Amino acid sequence: MMKAIEFEATAQSNSIRLPDTIPDGTHLRVLLLMDDSPALSADEDDLKHLLAGLTDGLTADDLQRPRDCGRGDSEWAS
Repeated sequence: MMKAIEFEATAQSNSIRLPDTIPDGTHLRVLLLMDDSPALSADEDDLKHLLAGLTDGLTADDLQRPRDCGRGDSEWAS
């Protein structure tokens, strides 16, 4: 009998750390799901742009709204 578990991991050096609850010698069948998003440019690598790109749980009406990233960089903030 097979059991299924789900967990998220980030690959490091082409390795994924398994949960400690999986004993050594356990036969595993692995399905990898990867984000196929393009690399972010330097100006897109901030929280506002990342949050603006989220669509989970949004309706079609929500997706029609214009993207608003706020006021941009202020002189006093630099």
